[in-house]
Amino acid sequence: MSAHLPTRSPYRIEADEGPQTVAELKAALAPWPQELLTFTARLEAARFDEIPGVIAAYRIAWLTRVHPDHQEAGQASEDETADTISWDELMADYTPDGREARRR
Repeated sequence: MSAHLPTRSPYRIEADEGPQTVAELKAALAPWPQELLTFTARLEAARFDEIPGVIAAYRIAWLTRVHPDHQEAGQASEDETADTISWDELMADYTPDGREARRR
């Protein structure tokens, strides 16, 4: 996993959070080889005006794999005995405007 800490909110990744360069993003995606290959292919095929969107999409892809709430939800969904919650229930823990945790 990347040395970067995931954002405090599963809604979005702030500009100063997570991988900050293309090389860092590639390193962060390395544990998921198919995701890394797809990112590299899309980045290389992107027009210059499309590059920020590709980078943003894959920073979010990284976030969904490392954010503790996403990890917890993923583990719970694989455990047939666990009480799982829906995406809406997970997101209810966060304010929609400030993206800060309401509780935890």
